[in-house]
Amino acid sequence: YTILKIGGRAGVPTTPKNTHSWTKITPGAATIMKDFNSEIGIKQIQIEVNNEAQNVKITVTKEAGKPAAVSVAKTGKVYQYLQINAENLADKLNKAIVQFRVEKSWASGNSLDKDEVSVYKFDESSSKWNKLTTTYVSEDSTYYYYDAELNSFSYFVIAEGATTVPQETGAGTAEKGSSLIWLWILIALVIVISVWWMMKKGNIKKSNKIKS
Repeated sequence: YTILKIGGRAGVPTTPKNTHSWTKITPGAATIMKDFNSEIGIKQIQIEVNNEAQNVKITVTKEAGKPAAVSVAKTGKVYQYLQINAENLADKLNKAIVQFRVEKSWASGNSLDKDEVSVYKFDESSSKWNKLTTTYVSEDSTYYYYDAELNSFSYFVIAEGATTVPQETGAGTAEKGSSLIWLWILIALVIVISVWWMMKKGNIKKSNKIKS
C-alpha cells in the first residue's frame, strides 16, 4: 500500500475539509488517503485504479447541513453530510473503499445500535439518496467504523439505516454445511428405521393371523 498523509494547515477553516493531490496513481497497488480532520466522518479512503491516473486531486468536505447542490434532504436521523470530489480520476477508478466513522455518543443519543447506521450516496439523475452496502468493521472508545465500496464520488450522508451483516466464510460456513449433512443423514436413518419397524410389525400381525 502507498500511504499518503494529509498535513494540517495554519488557521481553522470555516468548513472542515481535507485535500490531497497525487502526481501519479498506478494500477496494482492501493493508494490510501488518511489522517482526516477529526470533525469529518471519514477515517480513510483506499483507491484502486484500472489505468494510470495523473494529477489526481481528492477533496473531502464536511457539510453543515444539506448541501445546496442537493435537491432532497435525507429523512430520518442524520449524522453528517459529506462531499467527496475527485479530479482526473473518474474514468480510471476501479473502486474506492471508504471507511466512515460515527461517534458512539451520537448513536446512543439517538437510540441507535452500531448495526443501525448506514451510508447513502446521492444520485443526481434520480434525485434520490441510495443506500450503499455498509459493513460494520470495528470500534474503539469513541467511534464505530464502517466500510462502503464505491465506483464514483459524489455527495454522501451518514444516517440511520440497517447495516449489512457480513456473511460468514471459511471454517464457519464449512461447519454449518457439515452439520446440515449430518442432520439429513439422521433424518433419513430415522425414516428407514421407522419403515422397517412398521413392516416388521405388519409381518408379525400376518404371522399371528395365519397361526390362529
